[in-house]
Amino acid sequence: MITSISNELIKLVKSLHHKKGRLQENLFLAEGIHLVQEGIKSGLKIKHFFWSEKLIRTTEGKELLKALNDDFQDLQGFQVSEPVMAKICETENPQGIVATLVLPAPGNLKDLIDFKLGLIIDGLQDPGNVGAIIRTAWAVGCDGLLFTPYTADPFQGKVVRASMGGIFYQPIYRDLKPEVIAEWSERMGVQIVVGDPKASRYCFETNLTRPSLILIGNEGQGYNPEWDHHPTSKALIPQPGGADSLNASISAGIFLYEALRQRLTN
Repeated sequence: MITSISNELIKLVKSLHHKKGRLQENLFLAEGIHLVQEGIKSGLKIKHFFWSEKLIRTTEGKELLKALNDDFQDLQGFQVSEPVMAKICETENPQGIVATLVLPAPGNLKDLIDFKLGLIIDGLQDPGNVGAIIRTAWAVGCDGLLFTPYTADPFQGKVVRASMGGIFYQPIYRDLKPEVIAEWSERMGVQIVVGDPKASRYCFETNLTRPSLILIGNEGQGYNPEWDHHPTSKALIPQPGGADSLNASISAGIFLYEALRQRLTN
């Protein structure tokens, strides 16, 4: 059992709380029973797992530990004390299990060929919003999520937890400048639909049966004005109640499900 927070492996895990550490180690964290289960199901490579006595107080926890020990003989598993578990977890009430997973290789737009529906996540800073958007994109079955620079890191802990496992299944393309996305979309015949409260038509009046990228901008500032230099289609979500804005993850969900509705009814 590891009981010291000075242990080198424990220091490695704690470094994954920060983007610099994740990039340096090429690893990110999945914390809690559900996320570790989804990590296993997704087929992403798990490198280590750390568990404490709290995990085996539940039937689900016992089953997960047995699966990790029986089915993944090459995994490095370590029991840790409850104080050490509290240090390596980012939540206040850990469930007694943390795993490190290998970061997926950065996506290349050249490999994104048969594209039908996806999102541009442009400058969103709130990790809870980003995680919720990833979760919704997973539910809808998006083909890819394109992140521009200065957007919350999709592999930080709060995003991973808010995605409820969606991060394991969605193709992620990071640090893409608007001009790169615009050039690719124009070449591939993919329209960029920008959520804009000043648009002249509603989202349900926009043809979303076409291959589409839906752009969700920053929570406070909206979309980057740089997009006005590229071909886009603007659409708004009706708000007859008088609110001047919607939460970014809610907006993404409305656009995605309107696209899905159009495709299913067609």
